[in-house]
Amino acid sequence: MSIRVFTPDGGDPWVGDAAATQARLRIEDQTTQPQTVAVSPTGSFSLRVELARPDLRSRIVVEALRDGEVVGSGGTPLALWSSFGPTLLPVWVQLRDSVAVPPWGDGARRTRPMLLELTSPFVAAFGGALSATGADVFNALVLRREDVAATIEDTFNRDASALRLGDSTVLLVRGCVSVVWNPGANTVASPTARPAPQGRCDVIASGVLQEPGGGGYVLGGRTATGAVARVDRVMPDGTWVAADPLTTARERPSVLRLGEGDALVAGGQGATADFLERWAPMLTAAQRTLHTGDDRVDRREGAALVAAGDGVALALGGAVAGSPGLAAEDVLLDTRCATGGCGVLLGVRALLTQRRRDAAAALAEGERVVVASGTGAEGMPADAVEVIDVSVARTPRTGVTVASLPYEGLSMLPLSTGSVWIAGGGRAESWLYRH
Repeated sequence: MSIRVFTPDGGDPWVGDAAATQARLRIEDQTTQPQTVAVSPTGSFSLRVELARPDLRSRIVVEALRDGEVVGSGGTPLALWSSFGPTLLPVWVQLRDSVAVPPWGDGARRTRPMLLELTSPFVAAFGGALSATGADVFNALVLRREDVAATIEDTFNRDASALRLGDSTVLLVRGCVSVVWNPGANTVASPTARPAPQGRCDVIASGVLQEPGGGGYVLGGRTATGAVARVDRVMPDGTWVAADPLTTARERPSVLRLGEGDALVAGGQGATADFLERWAPMLTAAQRTLHTGDDRVDRREGAALVAAGDGVALALGGAVAGSPGLAAEDVLLDTRCATGGCGVLLGVRALLTQRRRDAAAALAEGERVVVASGTGAEGMPADAVEVIDVSVARTPRTGVTVASLPYEGLSMLPLSTGSVWIAGGGRAESWLYRH
């Protein structure tokens, strides 16, 4: 197997005054020894390695080094390399802490799309398009766009929710209308044997708690009269089961998975309700209530909720109800204290340098939280892509701007390649952040 290294314009780590002088090939199988070679002044090099365990699912990583420091890298998704014959494998390598357009091509113009990593190495974007279209599917191993997927009706372009099922199909639901997209067969069908319950017919804009084995929970949402507290469970086979409601009605809440059937839920609440609550079927109403006593937290709205590691979650940006302008500080939360016994609020401090609400955020490989999108104080799109260092999660460092994407309505998805996929904003192109 041969490897071809791709590098983005303006992000090539082997070009420029601070160019890398070595290239290292790593197989993340815990057995194969890394191979390091010198890079010529023209940026060319050749690497060869024999896999010690080609029968293991592992990732190939190429790193650019200068003076022993990794200045750029790129990786493949997990793959079983023994199943490959002779092939030319592209690996996308870019500078650390950079944002670049991937070489797999454009998709539909979408705003706040739903992004999913399908069966490795495929990733997909749904919804948010101007009209009915298929999912955009990209192959993260060979860096190409797949053939156009079967069209999904326009109903699911706005305010829909998506869950992966146990057989790797994708359930899209809006109200009590649902379809199942089968990526392998590229077919879209209505699940007549397991339809969504009629009680959901007026409910849209729900949050989701995806379970790793397939299925999950659909939480909150809104009807024509306001937010709702309804929760439904979707089994891995697509069967719907009623579940305990939220303690507070929430429209399009953020949902952070804490464990099986266990989530931290934030936002979308009414004016008199708290920003946070914990949801799990076995908890009492008192255990689910997360009132911190600090109005900068309890009255918050429009903040991005993201895991930061070490039992810490961040609520970034947003506004405080009843206060003018945007919130000047961000929130650190201890998710291990979400059922009492200790305070869930770790502290309030400014982590974002560009204040915004309704941002997109994701935890990237390398213990970095990436933040983009949202609107600033004047209602204009925030442009800075900021990276917050959470390598010490309980003492995160203030964000550093690494790129400019002046688009509202971006979504983010961490990939098994180590990159974070950024898509949406009404744009046809998408981007990859790499630490």
